Amino acid sequence: MELLNSVFLPMLTGHLVADFWLQPGSWVHHKRENGWKSAKLVLHSGIASLLPVLFTFQLSLWWFFPVIFVLHFFTDFFKSKLPDTILAFLVDQLLHIGVLLVLAVFATSAEISEGLTGFWIYAVGFVLVTSPLGIFTGMFLNVVIPDKSKAFKLDVSAWIGILERVLILVFITSDQVAALGFLIAAKSIFRFNDTREDGNKKAEFFLLGTLLSFTLAIVVGLVINWLSS
Repeated sequence: MELLNSVFLPMLTGHLVADFWLQPGSWVHHKRENGWKSAKLVLHSGIASLLPVLFTFQLSLWWFFPVIFVLHFFTDFFKSKLPDTILAFLVDQLLHIGVLLVLAVFATSAEISEGLTGFWIYAVGFVLVTSPLGIFTGMFLNVVIPDKSKAFKLDVSAWIGILERVLILVFITSDQVAALGFLIAAKSIFRFNDTREDGNKKAEFFLLGTLLSFTLAIVVGLVINWLSS
């Protein structure tokens, strides 16, 4: 059974939605403060277990829910005890995704409709370029530019990053690569005065963040095209 025809892609989409779209920052803080006693940890683990199963649209996989719940609960509990580093973030996600992969490939022979494979490839890609890659980009910048001003951490900037990555993905998947140049030029013009007024540190932060964000979105777009071909 090919991986793309298994239930892995819908389960992965459900995980990304639950772990990033449906988990507010206040829940993450609550988990760190209260550990295994955190009601938010229980609630989040429930959502993160339910969505991957629901997205498969296969009731026979109901038993995935308790398995994912227990493993997600303990993974997030141990992560809450670690420093908030990019390594902890990546290991946490690899463990979660690894559980889904094992269940989808080795624990069941269930498959998705062949006509829906393309949809789930795009779904994973578009969810991935929003909050998940935004958080990764922010953590990476914190490592390489640790002394930057906290004023750079703006919700508006995060939304700009999400929208630009979505646009890049649309351009790449629709074979409109030339449009990327206009996007880069537009962002540079709008941000020029900000970087000039705030000095080299913000200019470095802006340039590195933009290049990393664009690179990640382009890579995701190319992978989508490759998997869909």
